[in-house]
Amino acid sequence: MRVALVTDTYLPQLNGVSRTLARLVEHLGATGHEVALVSPRISGPDERAATTLHIRVPGIPLPLYRDLKLTRPMTRWEGRLLTAFNPQVVHCATESVLGWGGRRWALRNRRPLITSFHTNSPAYAAEYRLGAMAPLGWRLLRRFHAPAHRTFCPSSQTLAELQTRGFHPRLSIWSRGVDTHLFSPNRRNQAFREEVAPGAEVLLLYVGRLAGEKRLDVLMDAFISVRDRASVKVGLLMVGDGPLGPRLRERRVPGVHFLGFLTGEALGRAYASGDVFAFPSDTETFGNVALEAMASGLPVVSVRKGGVQDVVDDGRTGVLVEPRDPEALADALLTLVEAPARRRRMAEAARAEALDRGWSRILDRVVEGYHGAVEGVAA
Repeated sequence: MRVALVTDTYLPQLNGVSRTLARLVEHLGATGHEVALVSPRISGPDERAATTLHIRVPGIPLPLYRDLKLTRPMTRWEGRLLTAFNPQVVHCATESVLGWGGRRWALRNRRPLITSFHTNSPAYAAEYRLGAMAPLGWRLLRRFHAPAHRTFCPSSQTLAELQTRGFHPRLSIWSRGVDTHLFSPNRRNQAFREEVAPGAEVLLLYVGRLAGEKRLDVLMDAFISVRDRASVKVGLLMVGDGPLGPRLRERRVPGVHFLGFLTGEALGRAYASGDVFAFPSDTETFGNVALEAMASGLPVVSVRKGGVQDVVDDGRTGVLVEPRDPEALADALLTLVEAPARRRRMAEAARAEALDRGWSRILDRVVEGYHGAVEGVAA
């Protein structure tokens, strides 16, 4: 099958969407499909984009979200490249400039359209003082996805919200897998742990963007409470960076250590060297990092909102609390800090759960969706 995948984010940009789409491209190639990828032009290594055709469109960083690029629209020349590739199905994975361009090409050329919903951008808007734009955002999202033969979303919670928001009924869950070799308890490294968080007897871990929508001020306040109440020395390791990074560092909270972005084996080692994963974000459509932490043998303390509820089994692989409540988060973290046996039981259950979430089976469902769209048009 010839698949055109159009996305406004891709490697080497580091986020859950870019990594998921890279996995999809890799899977399509490995299973004998041809891929035309349309993505922003980004400097840096791009090892996974082993495609039949890769159209890289120049752009500029978004002013309020500089890790993402706002590209120019697709040109006629780029449209002709797609026409020459002659895709049987077009998958528009994001709803920004390139996504709308791919959607327009698919409709004009009468090719079956698949879309996916990855990011709750209207919820993010409030964090960047654009909350008044949320109703318009939902209207545009409904319009974007309306002609799709199938819209994939990452969790049952997200699917339910899209139904509530009046999206079309052709919604399916495209869950997420995890690399259980890269993210494994076997990568635990005591020397690394002592280097990055000296003296910490229990190490809490956060991995992700340092941004307002991740509720990191809630995490910082919760950590201070845990640190002050715990009977052992507790540290907090923050892996990642983003617009909130300077402000968080300026707080100079004792016991908090910042590492910046990590990838590959270095990231796997950081996960496995922690004891509890702390994830206060309430805007997640899935929560890839929570699953990576579970694969690394960490119980997860997160919130009872959003897609992470599809990842964490409350009481078995982690603990879920009400969102935006520092004391509730602190209490949950403290129950694991002070109970190593419970922590170990949850860690074992988390790893076992992750082992059952391989990528291949999950990505096969996306390919089945492509086939269904093509067969629907042929019928």
